[in-house]
Amino acid sequence: MRPISDDEGDENDEDRSLDLLVRFVQNVFKKVSKRARKAVRSILPFPIATHLVGFSVNGILVLTFFWILKAFLEVLCTLGSVVFVSILLIRGIWSGVSLLQESRHQKSDELDINNAWNGAQPVT
Repeated sequence: MRPISDDEGDENDEDRSLDLLVRFVQNVFKKVSKRARKAVRSILPFPIATHLVGFSVNGILVLTFFWILKAFLEVLCTLGSVVFVSILLIRGIWSGVSLLQESRHQKSDELDINNAWNGAQPVT
């Protein structure tokens, strides 16, 4: 028997947690689906087949899940876009300020060089 390394242990923990999450979502889906089928069955007329009711209820639940997921992703994408634009704006302002400071520094250096030799007199 070989000892389990830390990397393998972490991977197993991640796999277990993912499996638990999938099982939890499946159980919640089954419970909600069962309750919804009972509610729809009490409203619909009896001659409609049970498997058709189950199919339509499951379809509506899946569509609802995708609609909620779409809304969540839209919020994330909007926040990501806002962060991207704000970073771009900050970098643009930073570059502009750096350029202005550099041009001021160059102008002051040019003035110092030109003025340093203007007042010099030849020795007689």
